[in-house]
Amino acid sequence: MGWILARYAREGAEGKPKSSPLKIIAKLMRLIGRYKARLLIFIFAASAVLLLNVVGPYIGRKIVDEGIIARNPNTLVLYTSILAAIAVCSWILGIIRSYIIAWLTQKLLYDLRVSLFNHSVELDYAFFSSMPAGQVISRFTSDVEAVGQTATTGFIDAVFNTLTILGAIVAMLSLNVNLTLATLSLVPLIIVSVIFLARRSYRAYREVRSKVGELTSNIEQTVSGMRVSQSFSDRDKVDLRRFERVSYETMRANIRATLVMALTRPVLSLIRAATIAILAFYGGHLIIRGETTVGTLIAFYSYVEMFFNPVITLTVYYNMLQSALAAAERIFEYLEAKPSVKDSSDAMDFEIKSGEVIFENVSFGYGETKVFENFNLKVNPSEILAIVGPTGAGKTTLANLMLRLYDPQGGRILIDGVDIREIKLSSLRRQIALVPQEPILFKDTVRENIRYGKPGAKDEEIIEVIHDLGLEPIIKTLPEGLDTMVSEGGVNLSVGQRQLINVARTLLRKPKVIILDEATSSVDPYTESLLQEALKRLLSGRTCIIIAHRLSTTFLADRVIVLDKGKIIEEGTHSELLKKGGLFARLYELQIGELIKAETVSKIR
Repeated sequence: MGWILARYAREGAEGKPKSSPLKIIAKLMRLIGRYKARLLIFIFAASAVLLLNVVGPYIGRKIVDEGIIARNPNTLVLYTSILAAIAVCSWILGIIRSYIIAWLTQKLLYDLRVSLFNHSVELDYAFFSSMPAGQVISRFTSDVEAVGQTATTGFIDAVFNTLTILGAIVAMLSLNVNLTLATLSLVPLIIVSVIFLARRSYRAYREVRSKVGELTSNIEQTVSGMRVSQSFSDRDKVDLRRFERVSYETMRANIRATLVMALTRPVLSLIRAATIAILAFYGGHLIIRGETTVGTLIAFYSYVEMFFNPVITLTVYYNMLQSALAAAERIFEYLEAKPSVKDSSDAMDFEIKSGEVIFENVSFGYGETKVFENFNLKVNPSEILAIVGPTGAGKTTLANLMLRLYDPQGGRILIDGVDIREIKLSSLRRQIALVPQEPILFKDTVRENIRYGKPGAKDEEIIEVIHDLGLEPIIKTLPEGLDTMVSEGGVNLSVGQRQLINVARTLLRKPKVIILDEATSSVDPYTESLLQEALKRLLSGRTCIIIAHRLSTTFLADRVIVLDKGKIIEEGTHSELLKKGGLFARLYELQIGELIKAETVSKIR
């Protein structure tokens, strides 16, 4: 019956989900099926409890008819003792059952989160660029919680309650067929009521899951951008209005979903009251006519309760199931998302030796926006190449393509003569290091943040890199040196300090190819000069691509290319390009002019 009701629920949803209820539930059952040992223990405990529950009212009938009404004290003591033993056994088995359910729930939550995390590592940069961080986070949190509770506690209870209903019906039929048919005459009304509510429930719960993800995304964006938001005096009002809107929509979605669930119990309680009235009226007549006994009528009342309590629980669970199906659908969509960039079937481990990099007729664009069209570039082994140009020229895109965060839509990229699509991603990225413009640090010590670049590195290797970079004076300024704890996001360090730690982390790996994506733009001129001197020594013998925002960085380069609209318009050394008087010279003069102006203002003050 549940699967038929699921079809009606789906018909009421806006838009057709990608997976059917059966497919989603089958996937969840495959996950739970991995815990076979505990499932067997649960099945034994639940079956025993079910049997004892069905037997209980039958023993109660014996107590009334053969003990109390027959005035037989020995029979009364016997069956009362049996009933007490049933209660004790049910209590013990109930504890076992509850523990197993709790274990299964938490294990499923753990496994789902681990699976989501492992899959996140496999997904490519393009996927996360298209999905807000809050939507990803909501899958790890609220969606997993909704699925975990319903798929274990809810589903197992649903099976147990279904068997309880069947057991109650069988027991009633064994006592009196006519009374059973009269008692269950309102079952069609139950089915109609559930279908009516089910048609409205899935849409409501699917909207709730979507709005929760949107709310999480809004909070994540607001918290991460708090510094910028607070720097604009009127921005807080705009952010508040936006948050209020999303929060209000989430509230309305939850209210609609809750209303569906709130209607369920009163409707079924009304039907149960009508059923008990039928039982009392018709059963009383049977007793008067001598066709049944008082004990049988009392037992029937217990079985009716045993029938209706699971029906109400199942219907409420069914409403919860709509929320879980919506959450599970989002989780499985995420787990089944395929990265656009992945290893080919014959991808190989490859050792970069010379470090020659060639872009051969590369074409690439984001959607309809073209960045490169038949782009060609050769970076010689051990060459330091600086790439400059205005915003949107394609500088960072070159780095993303080299790291295979994206694949070119035309042409190819070669390293030491091998197409990088033929190299395993792990092998390629192990030998190419990126130092991004925005340094990312983790909540750990400075030492461990540096070691992040090479998890097995010894302390001596870390100290050696710090020495080569000339970072000892900066490390000494920290409260506890290398053991200084970095707060979340590194907010207790200056931007320059964070970037220097980031550079040290990268160079600890001793990569064959290094990409500096405006890596020195966040440090002050003095720190930048120290860093440039260290980089001159450490970049020796390695191929390095510097994506330069500060044109002073190009002093390090053996060659400078100027990109504009995805094309190389100038090429040469720093001094040669200045003499040409082209775009590079104009950009340089503009930066130097701004620098002189800033220094002049500083002196006047």
